[in-house]
Amino acid sequence: MKYDFDHVIDRKLGKCRKWDNKILKEKFGLNENAIPMDLADLDFECSPAIKKAMVDRAALGDYGYTYAYDEYYDALISWNKRRFHVDIKKEWIKLTFGTCGTLHYIVQCFCKPGDAVMINTPAYDPFAEAVEHGGCRLICNSLKLENMRYYLDFETMEKQMVEEKVKLFIFCSPQNPSGRVWTKEELHRLSELCIKHNVLLVCDEIHRDVIFDCASFTTLWNAHEEIADYSIMCVSPNKGFNLGGLKSSYIIIKNKEIRECFLAYLQKVYVTSPHVFAIPAIVAAYNKSEEWLDELTQYISENFEIVYEWFETHMPKAKVMKSDSSFLAWIDMRDVFENEEEITRFFTEANISMVIGSYFVADGENWVRLNIGTQKSILKEALSRIGEVYARWEKKER
Repeated sequence: MKYDFDHVIDRKLGKCRKWDNKILKEKFGLNENAIPMDLADLDFECSPAIKKAMVDRAALGDYGYTYAYDEYYDALISWNKRRFHVDIKKEWIKLTFGTCGTLHYIVQCFCKPGDAVMINTPAYDPFAEAVEHGGCRLICNSLKLENMRYYLDFETMEKQMVEEKVKLFIFCSPQNPSGRVWTKEELHRLSELCIKHNVLLVCDEIHRDVIFDCASFTTLWNAHEEIADYSIMCVSPNKGFNLGGLKSSYIIIKNKEIRECFLAYLQKVYVTSPHVFAIPAIVAAYNKSEEWLDELTQYISENFEIVYEWFETHMPKAKVMKSDSSFLAWIDMRDVFENEEEITRFFTEANISMVIGSYFVADGENWVRLNIGTQKSILKEALSRIGEVYARWEKKER
């Protein structure tokens, strides 16, 4: 590899929330030697092009208000065309301050209190928070688990849409926490249901940059010829390029009526100029860091292979779902532990933070999500700790 992803950086120096000793102690009961595998960001140094762009911008010594200038739009349009084969226009794009906050705004803009909003479960909990904080009714459509792979339950989905009068659907593609990449046929059928029942489809594609088989991924707008007029795309460089601290997400809205309605709402809540470092970072990511991203994806794919093999060999009762994307391992612990209290005690003893399955709204109880977007040395140390604790637990009553 051209880039050294094995190089360990001290993320505590940058006051990284994921690695902060105080947070790890207060939230998880862990000590200063903990390995954090909960928060979904990467442990790697960003691409050299991004780092140079940030250093060059910082050297100017001017950190006043900025704006989304032409280089930004050109980079986004080129990236979406080159990487995902979708044509977008400048006027369809709006930079926002993070996808989670944007979901809150979308729910509040397009729904009235009491309206029904659908999500698939298990789901990233902020999806549910956006619905509930908007005073809306949360409609959970459970994913079907077959042979350790998730599938969309279209029959139940349509029934719920009709009976609950669903107004909006927050959909995750690729799916979090499983990393499932939906097929073009699945996305087409989903689109047809949303169009048929007049459901605004909000598609979160923030995990799409790290795909292990690029040919397998279809962006929503390429799955159905009409869905672009019935949807809002939420996109971000934050996961693949590790820019979460820059609040550099963006949305793409083709439909003029939907777009103008939402932009008017963003004016009400005063979403204005972007973070001064966000624009140069995104431009460097999309224009000069594609090779870096490809190598990162290969490295993470190798990490998954390490995880699959380790659990199959050392902890076979735990089942790791095969992931198509991202850096989050979704592990079924139902045959290993009796309940989530046991799981939490186990990982606390291993001095590892994780995300417990019940966090994911519904259908995730007694599962665990581990962030494996880290150096192989750290990953192997984490697995070693899990193995040592598991060996002790197998010898004693819990």
